[in-house]
Amino acid sequence: MGGVRHLFPLVALVLAGCGSDPASSGSPGQATVKTLSLPGGAKLDMVWIEPGTFTMGSPGSEPLRSPDEGPQHGVTISRGFYLGRYEVTQGQWESVMKTRPWSGHGEEAVEDLDCPAVYVSWDDAQEFAHRLNAAAGDSVYRLPTEAEWEYACRAGTGRRWSCGDDEARLREYAWYWMGNFGAARLREVGLKSPNPWGLYDVHGNVREWVYDRYSPDYYGHSPGVDPMGPESGADRVTRGGYWRDEARYVRSASRLHHAQDDGVALIGFRLLSTRQP
Repeated sequence: MGGVRHLFPLVALVLAGCGSDPASSGSPGQATVKTLSLPGGAKLDMVWIEPGTFTMGSPGSEPLRSPDEGPQHGVTISRGFYLGRYEVTQGQWESVMKTRPWSGHGEEAVEDLDCPAVYVSWDDAQEFAHRLNAAAGDSVYRLPTEAEWEYACRAGTGRRWSCGDDEARLREYAWYWMGNFGAARLREVGLKSPNPWGLYDVHGNVREWVYDRYSPDYYGHSPGVDPMGPESGADRVTRGGYWRDEARYVRSASRLHHAQDDGVALIGFRLLSTRQP
């Protein structure tokens, strides 16, 4: 349950991951990585994600799930894409946008070029992508859809987290609330282990904006191929959980939502490119 079927084999660089899922027919542990040069000189690593089919959402038996994570349903991602290897960092944001929206917020937003850019709204993330598209002369950069995000996060697995069902093991892969208030803060990207497809911090550190509007019952009538979310809704979906969320909120299927103009300490984003390898 929750496995992934790749339409093409993965190639190139082998990256460390948290192991394959026995229920998966995918090929976790491999990835093609490219480095994008951003306006202003910063670099951004992106991982190629092959198209495929997976089971989206959580089963009714998954502990501490929310009703909006069901019903589980098969989703086909028909086109491959590049996805940010890490959440967009403050250094990358400043290179493109020439602003520091996190500045002056104290310990709620650690100021570090290698930490995720926070206090950026969904609208702000759209502007970041717009500037990259303008520089590229093409519309190739955007936020991932919710389905693309979960597909990449799961990386061929069907467990609560991409590293399995054991929360004790989750600590190797995610910054989240573990009962120590002093240790709960924003962290530099890439300090924990990656998921099986070479993506870092898909669980914890910061929640990530995705493209879709939020609806609690969308899964009941979502298209089976490349869903884009409901056509209306006041909020946008965030995924992945953040450093002060409990483990239940950093699960692969967990869905949260915020107003799209809401820029706060707990939300960042990860960029997608539709360019082919």
